[in-house]
Amino acid sequence: MQPTRKAHRALLHPLWLLSLALLVVNDHILKGSGLLPGWFTGKLSDFAGLIVAPALLAAMLRLSSTRALVAAHVATGVVFAAINLSVPIAAAVEALTALTPFPWRITVDAEDLIALPALLVAWRVLVPAMRETIEERPAMHRALTVAGGMACMATSYGNPCGEGSLDCAPPEPPIATEAASLVLGNTTDEARLIRVRALKETVDVDCQTMLADPTRTLSRALFGPAETWLVESGRALPLQNERCAAYLVDADGLPMQLLAWSATQFPTAMLSTETRAPDAGRMITLQLDESIGRLELDEHPAVHEAPPLEEAAAAPGCAPAPASVGVDWSAPPSGVVELTAIESSPDGCHRFGVVDEQGNARSFYLCVPASAQPFEVGDKLAATAITSGIGMPASSKEEAIVSEGLLLRSDTHAVVVLRGNAIALRGLAVLPEPMTEPTLDAQVVPACLGAHSACGNLVFPLELSLLGDHVGGTRFLRPGQSVTLENGYGTLHLVRAEELPIRDSECAPFAPAPARRHFESVLVVPITP
Repeated sequence: MQPTRKAHRALLHPLWLLSLALLVVNDHILKGSGLLPGWFTGKLSDFAGLIVAPALLAAMLRLSSTRALVAAHVATGVVFAAINLSVPIAAAVEALTALTPFPWRITVDAEDLIALPALLVAWRVLVPAMRETIEERPAMHRALTVAGGMACMATSYGNPCGEGSLDCAPPEPPIATEAASLVLGNTTDEARLIRVRALKETVDVDCQTMLADPTRTLSRALFGPAETWLVESGRALPLQNERCAAYLVDADGLPMQLLAWSATQFPTAMLSTETRAPDAGRMITLQLDESIGRLELDEHPAVHEAPPLEEAAAAPGCAPAPASVGVDWSAPPSGVVELTAIESSPDGCHRFGVVDEQGNARSFYLCVPASAQPFEVGDKLAATAITSGIGMPASSKEEAIVSEGLLLRSDTHAVVVLRGNAIALRGLAVLPEPMTEPTLDAQVVPACLGAHSACGNLVFPLELSLLGDHVGGTRFLRPGQSVTLENGYGTLHLVRAEELPIRDSECAPFAPAPARRHFESVLVVPITP
């Protein structure tokens, strides 16, 4: 028959005594002495404590059954794992021990779970020792129980290297990052509401033109509604960029500022969104100037003055043409019709009353300069729509041709009306006498630095030059002017001619799709009987 199991007998086993001694020496001599690395002394306490604690718990509760001893070992392991995996549980244990003479400081570290196999060693060695027949020494048992309890309570799961040690100090949390071109960092001591206005999605920007002078080339009308962000102290707001970026930024106490840059300057990367670890050259800092009590943005290549609220007056001859200036038309009748009435208005629009071959009367509108309207009542007219993608490009460097227009023909004249990024040409009149075409080029009117239209487009007026066939030298043409070419080519009326390197595609005068250059012209060709 086996001896009765008594837990206090395990306290006299050499393994338990050696573990208790190691726990005491390690906690009160080795930790913080510099004799051993901090991580090593921390692990020694973990291994020694997991051997001492289950037998000590069993002795204090006078446990003897196998089930009770298993529970003591499991409970020890669960508590140890919990305080090394859960910050709230560790905090709760710290709060509980703070009520005792031995408060703990616990550092949550999952790596400490490497010591859990020590529980298996305790089970395999110390539980059998509880059945050994040894001389009962009640006083020694009580002394070892008290010593073990004090050693376990006096141990610390905090910084085992002592105050100020760098080896065992808990590591700082990882730096938060996000994909961005730049970040706006709040270095003030409180959270700030920051309002950010990006360019409208419909705005197309030529980066080189914009970055030459962002304050002058951009208009506030090009920016969308504000998005408001609460940026905590020490955090940074990521700013995105695909090719060319511009933002208006302001906050309470921060006047409106313009941020503008290109993807070439600041390509997208994973950037820190914390001011404690800014990426070099990628963080625009928001700071408080205590001398004037006002927020300001630190100097940065992407920070510029905001565009003015009111546009400066353009130089003479450089102002954008009003939206009312241009060519336009309504859906013309099909087939051949007879012109029965012409009514012209001061704005350059003409109402044509016509009767078709079936005797049906109707009307349509044509908006061209009065001098570009050659038709008379009684003329027979045929109208044809001109599809996109034709016309004379005004520069060899121009984009693909995007245009639309209308061809009107009578017995005496052919009128080509065109708008887009090309100029009306005689070949569109589909006349039996084909001719060569002159060479065209367009340059910004000298001394014009660009001005903004009502909807914010940056507009440079263009001057058209014609040379080569039918010109007789070189001729220059500006909007509102016309030129009659030789050999019966016709008279070219230039209604609009402008370059728009920064433009909103939803803003007139685009048709049918936005392009950097925009022309509206009328070619009137006399038809020889």
